[in-house]
Amino acid sequence: MAIIIDNSNKKITSQKKQYGKLMVETSIRPENNSKIVVGLIRNVNKSNNLNTNNVQTINSEQTTSNIKTTSNSEVKINTPLKVNLNMEKRKSIDVTKSIKLKKGQKLSLNENAKNLSKLIVTLDYNIMAKGNIEFDLDACVFMVDTNNKTAEKDFIFYENTQSTCGGVAIKKDHNTYLKDAYNESIQLDLNLIPMHIQKLAFTVTVYEASQRNQNFGQVSDGYFRIISADTKQEILSYKFNEDLSIETAVVVAEIYRYKNDWKINSIGSGFRGGLEALCSNYGIETI
Repeated sequence: MAIIIDNSNKKITSQKKQYGKLMVETSIRPENNSKIVVGLIRNVNKSNNLNTNNVQTINSEQTTSNIKTTSNSEVKINTPLKVNLNMEKRKSIDVTKSIKLKKGQKLSLNENAKNLSKLIVTLDYNIMAKGNIEFDLDACVFMVDTNNKTAEKDFIFYENTQSTCGGVAIKKDHNTYLKDAYNESIQLDLNLIPMHIQKLAFTVTVYEASQRNQNFGQVSDGYFRIISADTKQEILSYKFNEDLSIETAVVVAEIYRYKNDWKINSIGSGFRGGLEALCSNYGIETI
């Protein structure tokens, strides 16, 4: 997300979003010098069930969006989703043995990935933009524990890009440079994931969806892939945006423990309510 103040106006504005006690504040400064302050998260003990067949809506009385800008500031959004994607890098990936999953299908990673410590998750999509308003998608990973809750340190997003265990890192690729070829890349080392973490939920949200009147109906060719960093072989792929329209957030897939194995579930479940809806679903209170 690149937010630039017009050079003719040097005033600083800010945008704030609060999820429980987690406050994400972006100060918008000249020359794209932004700062984000992260506070604490408080988990909730209420049950939040994921309905894989229906769109879930977060009631407007249950969530608030604290976004403030000064009327005198001129803010320019300049965040192309696909900038300088290195398509040549994709040619180095062997896709001949890639398994094509459909929504709802499950697969053992232990049986299909030779090295669980060297995996790369990639996300790719095209945007059908309307007008001059930028369309910005954010990838997040919820590291969910045995109580179906996500601790503050285990919520991996654009300002907390790496887990404390080192097993999950957004915008990294085991030094393969494949991140340059996809919209999003997430580096995985499943051998480093603590035993109390039962699943990793990979999600995508539309940034400022309600303010910009945007949703996943404007997204096409959304693909989730897992690639072996060692062999540069694509292990699996699936199209995650099918049947999505008015949703503003989607649980793309979950990698979860099953006995002594890691498996993947291709979910593709849409929500209305953006990141707030996902936080509530994975045990983070939104206010």
